[in-house]
Amino acid sequence: MNYSIQNYQHHLLIDNLTKIFGEFDSKMLEIIEPQMEWIEILSGQILFNQHDEGDCLYFVISGRLRAYIETHEGHQKIIGEIIRGETVGEMAIFTDEKRSASIIAIRDSTLVKLSKEVFKQVLQAYPLVSLNVTKIIISRLKQSQNPRTVIKKPVNICLLAISESVDIQVFSQNLVKSLTAKVKVLFLNSEQVNKLYGSENIAQTDKQDAKNYQQLSRWLEEQEANYQIIIYVADSTATQWTKRCIRQSDEILLVGDATQKPVISEIELDLLGKNHQTGVQQTLILLHDKETHAPSKTDKWLHHRKMIKNHYHIRPELPTDMARLARIISRTANGLVLAGGGAKGFAHLGVFKALHEFNIPIDFVGGTSAGAFMSSILSFDLSPERAKNTAKMGAASNPASGDYNVFPFISLLTGKKINNIIDTTLREIAYQDVSIEDTWLPLYIVSSNYTKACEEVHTEGKLSKFLRASGAIPGVFPPIIHNGDLLVDGGTFNNFPTDVMNNLGIGNVIGVDLRIGKVHNLTLEKIPNTWELIRDKFRPKRKRKYRLPSLISIILNTTILYSTARHFQTRQCTDLCFNPDVRKFGILETKSFNKIYDTGYNHAKEILSAMTEKELERFRNV
Repeated sequence: MNYSIQNYQHHLLIDNLTKIFGEFDSKMLEIIEPQMEWIEILSGQILFNQHDEGDCLYFVISGRLRAYIETHEGHQKIIGEIIRGETVGEMAIFTDEKRSASIIAIRDSTLVKLSKEVFKQVLQAYPLVSLNVTKIIISRLKQSQNPRTVIKKPVNICLLAISESVDIQVFSQNLVKSLTAKVKVLFLNSEQVNKLYGSENIAQTDKQDAKNYQQLSRWLEEQEANYQIIIYVADSTATQWTKRCIRQSDEILLVGDATQKPVISEIELDLLGKNHQTGVQQTLILLHDKETHAPSKTDKWLHHRKMIKNHYHIRPELPTDMARLARIISRTANGLVLAGGGAKGFAHLGVFKALHEFNIPIDFVGGTSAGAFMSSILSFDLSPERAKNTAKMGAASNPASGDYNVFPFISLLTGKKINNIIDTTLREIAYQDVSIEDTWLPLYIVSSNYTKACEEVHTEGKLSKFLRASGAIPGVFPPIIHNGDLLVDGGTFNNFPTDVMNNLGIGNVIGVDLRIGKVHNLTLEKIPNTWELIRDKFRPKRKRKYRLPSLISIILNTTILYSTARHFQTRQCTDLCFNPDVRKFGILETKSFNKIYDTGYNHAKEILSAMTEKELERFRNV
């Protein structure tokens, strides 16, 4: 093994041992090190299964592992990933319990194994080690209660062209340029590996040439230690280098030409088909011309690619698109979450304008009800001015005016006006039957499933349909039927869905919350009768005796009681939260568009102006 690699791995092992045992002397190292076993585990190989005996712990020297559990329904639920410099399996030997999860390698990995027997020897010889173990257990418990997702950033990214027209070398180099502004990046294709390593065809070495194969593996591990991200660019065919790129990667980017047919390419069939299942995350990148108005037919690309977790639409000629992809890959992207609130949601666009003025880019959007509608507008990468004008055009028509049902069996309003607003808006920014998958910025919409009594998160399907569902206030607008279920306003279960954005592994979650948490206690002993309330209405506002919510307010707020109860939890998921005071505006007060918009803008500008440059830098092109 190359000395520098061996030296690096040894130091990494010492760091791992220190995390478990605390500070220790050379005598302890002399006891432990000879009894540790170095092992290599291939991509897709299971390290151990849930409920196995916990007879050892492992130190991850290189690679990436995934932990998952079997649910009561028989499904596999991913609970986390373990990366270089971390440990796996220690809780079982700490507590003498069976394995709580299964562990699988999602790329080729190097581990060091420490048996339970050796661990017990250390505890007997060094009783103070137990204090450090206790601290680790307490830290894990605290971490499990943290609402924010811990992001395990990918190190090795494989780029694989799936359309013949894609020049993957040029695209990759442009991506590296965008990434270099944020992190230390190394570009590796087969030619570059041969050049840097100093051997004519070392990149194409296969496992039969064991010596050279292992030496190249160790050399790549050394590069991984020196760079934050390595871009592995696969060949156009299933060469040995291409196969290594896939086995070595934390994430595979499948790069396709959006103007071509969405057929499965030969290289996908050869290396990512049914006989080559891998746990590595696969992401689809669809390339567009810079003049493309809006993406379309994305569902055709996704239909046969079931392993795709995320997809992104990129116009390579636009620096802003490449910068967005770089933030997404480096896990420093900004996600904007917009709460529901009817006409009060115009404040969202004012906040967006302020963010734009402070050079804070938005890469993901999501929301509920009015927040979903505003998110959909922003998802088509509009300027603040065009976003404002588009929303204002819709606001010109009050969705409740003259739209009452003659026989309100299901809802007070027919919903025709709100449907027309949605359709007109989508025609303006994209096209009427556009799908959620076809937005420039990734978008999610939250509705409530009345049939199953749960929230629904929509990331695919017709955008107009789920905008209607997300804003279908129970009793006011008609519900939407989807897969045999009734969908209603998302605010019933999750009016401020920051937790959804958080679970996407976004670098920064920015939220706009329209709820003001002031509670007004009533001094009344009982509700006044109708005549008392009528007389009170004729008094000057300051002299009124009864400050009670209106009938419509009681109905609307009752529908979001559960969402309100979890409000503290969703606020905890934000890194930056705006809370403009729009209480004086009604949820149907569309005529106050400019005032509501300015309220959001002025509030956000005040918050951002009070932040230091260092605080702002976190949300800029970080």
